[in-house]
Amino acid sequence: MAKRSPLADPQLYVVVFIGGAIGTCVRYLLGLAIPATAAGFHFGTLAANLLACFVYAGLSAYLAQADWIRLRKRELVNRGAGMGVCGGLSTMSTLALEGFTGILGGQAWQALLYLLVSVVCGLLVAFAGVWCADRLADGHRVQRTATASPGAQSGKSRNLSNPNVSNVPDNPATSDTPTTPANSAEQEARQ
Repeated sequence: MAKRSPLADPQLYVVVFIGGAIGTCVRYLLGLAIPATAAGFHFGTLAANLLACFVYAGLSAYLAQADWIRLRKRELVNRGAGMGVCGGLSTMSTLALEGFTGILGGQAWQALLYLLVSVVCGLLVAFAGVWCADRLADGHRVQRTATASPGAQSGKSRNLSNPNVSNVPDNPATSDTPTTPANSAEQEARQ
């Protein structure tokens, strides 16, 4: 079956549009609720960007591992909440404008510090989002494995010490599990 182009999928347009509207409204409200300081720090924009970095990184990491959620649902959530909400919430253009305005306004050091803090903290909270998502996915994986009936495993074992290794079949020739470098080496070792 040929893969359908995302450009021909009206549902994706709708979820991105709605998510973007929500994210943009939240960003606007944060800008109103948290005013800029005289020192050139725009904490509303900073908060919006950091929140978007944390949520989008965490969401993407979680959905990449959540094989128990149908692929279509993962795609819609990723596009709606990720691209839509987080894309509308984060704002590189406002960050650049605020930095540029600060530099032109005679607050060069404060503006450069603001830009540096935004980038470094953005990377740190994105890392934290991925870390949290990995812990959450591991917990769901363990919970699903513990509650699975013995017949549901059908001879497959789960490697809980390494969440990146999916089910490894007893007989690789009859498996529907996609071959990855990690389980490919194990399959060759068994043969």
